[in-house]
Amino acid sequence: MIKFACDSCRRTKAEEDSWILGLAAESIGFKSARREINILSAWADAQAVHPLAVHFCSERCKEKYMLKLFNSEAAAS
Repeated sequence: MIKFACDSCRRTKAEEDSWILGLAAESIGFKSARREINILSAWADAQAVHPLAVHFCSERCKEKYMLKLFNSEAAAS
């Protein structure tokens, strides 16, 4: 059995919960790095187990995670 945890608050997903699923990507070039998260239109178990999948229990957790991720990227440049 696979358990999914929110990448922001670590809450565990119950079967009946409606969660937000995204796929993260990072491209590192010679002079720059780029991060992105593509939010999927619906939860899909096949994509939820992808190594680059990100899981959020709420819109608030998604925004908090993205703010932290992209603010740390801006601070590093």
